[in-house]
This record gives sequence, structure tokens and C-alpha cells, in this order.
Amino acid sequence: MKKLILTIVSIGLGKLAVMAQQDPQYTQFFLNKLAYNPAYAGTEEKICGTLFYRSQWLGFAGGDAGGVPTTFGLNVHSNIGSKFGLGLHIANDEQGFERNLNAMLNASYRYTFQNSSVLSFGVAGGFMQKNLAGDKLKARDGGDPLIPNASVTGIGLDLNAGLYYMMPNLWRFQNVYAGLSATHLNQSNIRYDFVGGGTDNPLKLHYYFVTGASYELTPALAIEPNILVKTDVAKTTIDVNAMVMFNNKIRGGLTYRSSDAVSILVGYKFLPELMVGYSYDFTTSNIITYSSGSHEIVLRYCFAPKFTPKETPTVPRLTPRFL
Repeated sequence: MKKLILTIVSIGLGKLAVMAQQDPQYTQFFLNKLAYNPAYAGTEEKICGTLFYRSQWLGFAGGDAGGVPTTFGLNVHSNIGSKFGLGLHIANDEQGFERNLNAMLNASYRYTFQNSSVLSFGVAGGFMQKNLAGDKLKARDGGDPLIPNASVTGIGLDLNAGLYYMMPNLWRFQNVYAGLSATHLNQSNIRYDFVGGGTDNPLKLHYYFVTGASYELTPALAIEPNILVKTDVAKTTIDVNAMVMFNNKIRGGLTYRSSDAVSILVGYKFLPELMVGYSYDFTTSNIITYSSGSHEIVLRYCFAPKFTPKETPTVPRLTPRFL
């Protein structure tokens, strides 16, 4: 391919160098598990909705490079009876002049053991749509068959699968969980076709392992460690997180992401059903000269619907015996 004068290439290659992944990055991954593991659907036995927004590497882009990498979307999931779960995940991820829209329908089946542990199996199916504003790209030489000169779009089928295991207690830990999942199982190839050429965009298979628990120090204070390992085989990244929860309302903690960032996290439960979380990443990779950090906000609402059975009104009846 002929040389491009494109800052977007720097953004894209930088993101791959640090994350080695096509999937969006989430610092508050423990609040957004449905994004990468369909087996999580319905495990809370409530209807839960999560809104998330992430603005990554502030100050790194602008002007001819487009905006900074930005991700926003939502998750909604619920149990269906005691064994099944359904969920919907939608995420819009933008990097420079490229936009990726991912929509997935998740379904899970849960098996409960005699010790009250639960193992959930999940699958997800949907689509990945890619859009590139080719008319905003600046090529040094025109006519390259791999560089579009207009806005182009491609779409492909996307499949995910996962396992999710929960234990009420393990030694002195409570609410222990562990999950193993894979995204882009079918490794769909999304192609940009345009006049004079075309470009292939194959989706790479990604693997995720997540685990965590809660450790009660006092009736009012608990520590919640969480770990996320993600890999596309070419590169592996590990997030190690520790949160402190006070009175089951106020939380704060730190996350270390290998070769990428150190993050500060805070959160607050306004109601038992409603909470908000915020994180700020301090960049530690080679792009620290260009980036002032990353912001992420998560808003989560969970509730258990209550159904009141309809009472049948009493209708007086007369019989021959009681006239």
C-alpha cells in the first residue's frame, strides 16, 4: 500500500500495539460483563440495564485525525425463570474516521448445584458493522486500490460464547465468580467495497477470563478484588483491580492494566437499585507524551419486578337450599 499521511493510522496502530485487540477496552469491566461474556445474562435474577461511555487517550487526536477513540452503548439482561437468561448488548466504537457498531442478542442456561453454586452456559449472535469515512482520508498518492475515496460500509455475522460460574462462599470470600468466554467465534471478514478496489477487515478471535470476589473486613467495609485476562493470542493484557466498598454505598479503588495504564475508580449507590461508576486512566505506555488519559462512566440500574396476583371478586349466588 502506498504511504498515507494519516494520523488515524497512528491511532489505530497505537491501539493495536497497546491492546492487541479489536474489541473495546473497559476499565470497569466488572460492571460490564455482558459485553464479553453471554453466559452472564440473567445471573443476577433481576432486570439490569447498564449505560457506558468511554473517551480514550484524550488529546491524542483532533483535526485531520478525527476524534479520540470513543465507546458508548448499553446492556440489558434478565433471568427468564430459574434456568434461563436473555440479554442485549449494543456498542458503538469509534476510532478516528472508523466506526464499529456491534449488536448482540445473548441467551444463557443456568445449572444450580446442591451447594448453591451456579454454572451458566451462554451464546450470543448478532452483527458487526464497520464504517470508514474514506472521503476524509488524505493519501499522498491517489488511485490506491486499497484506499477508499468515499464513505464505505461493511457488515458481517458475529458469534460469541461463554461460561460463568458463581459460588456463594469460598473460605472467607463471598460472591465468588469466574468466567471464560470468546468473541468473534466465526471470525467474519467484513469487506469495504468501493469503485476501483476493496479492503478486507477480518475479525480476530478474542478470549476472556474474569474472576473476582468480596472479602468482608467489617460489617461496614469490604474489599472486592477483580481480575480480567484478555488475549487474541498475539498479545495478552491483564487488568488487576481492587475496590473498597463502604456501607454498601460508596466505593473506590485502583486498577493496573499491563503495559497500558493505572486507573482510579469511584462509585456511589444512590439507591439499592441505582449506582454510578467513574474511572480515570493514567497512561503508562509510549503514547503518554500525546495522551492526557481516559475517562469512563457507567450507570447501572437493576430491579426485581413485583407481580401482584389479580383478585377475583366474590359473586353472591343463591341456591334453592338457602332461599
